[in-house]
Amino acid sequence: MIFAGVKSLILKELQDLLREPKTAFMIFFPILLFLTVFAFASTKDVSNASLVILNEDSGRHSKDILDSIVCTKTFKDTYYVYSYKELNKCINTEKAFIGIVFNKDFSKNVMSEREANIQIITDGRRTNAAMITMGYISQIINKFQTSKMTPNISIRTWYNPNKEALWFSITNIMCMLVVSQVISIVGLSIAREKEAGTFDQLLVTPIKPLGMLIGKITPGIVISICMSTFAMFFAHIFYGIPIRGSILLIIFSMLIFVSAVAGIGVFIAAFANTQQQASLGMFVSMMPIMALSGLMSPVESVTNPLVKTFIKCNPLVYANRLVKGIMLKNMSIYDAFLNIYPLMLIAVVLLLVSGYVFAKTRRLKIF
Repeated sequence: MIFAGVKSLILKELQDLLREPKTAFMIFFPILLFLTVFAFASTKDVSNASLVILNEDSGRHSKDILDSIVCTKTFKDTYYVYSYKELNKCINTEKAFIGIVFNKDFSKNVMSEREANIQIITDGRRTNAAMITMGYISQIINKFQTSKMTPNISIRTWYNPNKEALWFSITNIMCMLVVSQVISIVGLSIAREKEAGTFDQLLVTPIKPLGMLIGKITPGIVISICMSTFAMFFAHIFYGIPIRGSILLIIFSMLIFVSAVAGIGVFIAAFANTQQQASLGMFVSMMPIMALSGLMSPVESVTNPLVKTFIKCNPLVYANRLVKGIMLKNMSIYDAFLNIYPLMLIAVVLLLVSGYVFAKTRRLKIF
């Protein structure tokens, strides 16, 4: 029997994980930290920024543009100066990291349909925030273009009408937490047993290698499902992120995703004899998994065939589509299945290969 004694092994692993308060704290504390702190730090939106304005123009056109800029939530503090010297001082002392200059003939040039220039000065020490803010300002200025040849473009955003960055960052965090926690729990659990010598003792029990691996990964899967479910409802209650799709479909999708990620942890532990080796393997594997998942940058732009193959085998790519699709778009069961079945294949293949490696190195039968 493959599953003989698996229940006892699962209970043993759960007790080992939750018996010590410090271990339980290190498992569950990161989710609260990520949801309350990192969720705001991971957004690319800029708000509560500081702006310095030098307006030498007395016409209405410059005032209309400035009113539209100042009234946005992007800028909290606005400073008006009357010379370049004061403007430079504000930026050099980091009182403001972006400045706008209107020359005295701006409105006159606009009314006479001549070229009207606006100078935007940014602080190169805060390049990322300055470039994003400059993009906001450019969008506002473009609305005031007086050329009749400029088309009137109306943009409508589906599934996130107000373009709330938290809606995307929270769903990203849900997937990232699962990857980091499951790989750590499963991989280090097996590596710890191998390093202490108790892993060989488990192999002489009636539990088959495949059943033993199932018993090892199940506690990590259960804990991760509870964490992701908690994160989903936490985001819905405190951040107002909608859950438009089926909750059961989300949980089922996360179950398959967690199983696939647990397979990665088992695969790493199969070749590691110590916790140090397992930790190094996890670090090396998690970096490309995160970078080529679509959470940080679009994966559609990748053209290298080898990298594209890795992306197709990356479970985080499918989890990202599933979580966003079901929660924000009410993804259908058929569309969800198109992303679930690759996760099933990844989980089955990794678990079988890992079981085979364990069995072969110790001259045992996997079944």
